[in-house]
Amino acid sequence: MNVDVPATPHAFRGVWQRTLYAEPAKEPYQQADTATQVYWLQGKHWHADLRLPADSPDFAGITCLDDCNRRQLEWLAGLTAFAGITQIDSELGVCTWHRYQDLCPSLEKDVGLLQWINDTTLEEQHPHGQYVEHWQRLANDVVEEVIQTDQQGQLRWLQIGDRAMAITPRPWADSADALFAPISSLTDSALRWRASLCFDYLERSQDVWQAVLSTQPWRKGQHVK
Repeated sequence: MNVDVPATPHAFRGVWQRTLYAEPAKEPYQQADTATQVYWLQGKHWHADLRLPADSPDFAGITCLDDCNRRQLEWLAGLTAFAGITQIDSELGVCTWHRYQDLCPSLEKDVGLLQWINDTTLEEQHPHGQYVEHWQRLANDVVEEVIQTDQQGQLRWLQIGDRAMAITPRPWADSADALFAPISSLTDSALRWRASLCFDYLERSQDVWQAVLSTQPWRKGQHVK
């Protein structure tokens, strides 16, 4: 996939963990979330983002999508995980995440207003004040960045130092209608297809990569070469 946007400024590159999501953007918040596990990897151009809420169904004994019941499939298909190209206007603090792969896509454009709280903490606000997010940096651009894409130009691997996001694409389909249809209206087969786009958040220790989080929970703990 051709990259035709400017490189992400160095200050924003790295590995970020979300510490707060709240609505609206200004206090007093009507709701706040600090329990969802969220990681955002930002390279020179590419980003990858994975978000796992705390209300997971029980996946004990599950080893693949075919083992999942209806409730589990709906939960998996509704997760937030996406990857693509990042465009930042550092003067205005406007960031656009162009989502080229999206587990649960929306027709709404992903745009945030960024400002620094301190040297390692970034605040993101919705342009119209609907939400605010706080991001804590875990690693920066000083460490190595490794990218792998497939023949279609889709991101398959984004590595920042000892952390990485591995992406397994969905199988090819004649129609992508199931991507935007309400989850409750989909057949079990369509839900499995929609949830088959897999994001694994990995950490490396002694040259061994291990899945710390995954949009397919049974993959957690697995070693990846």
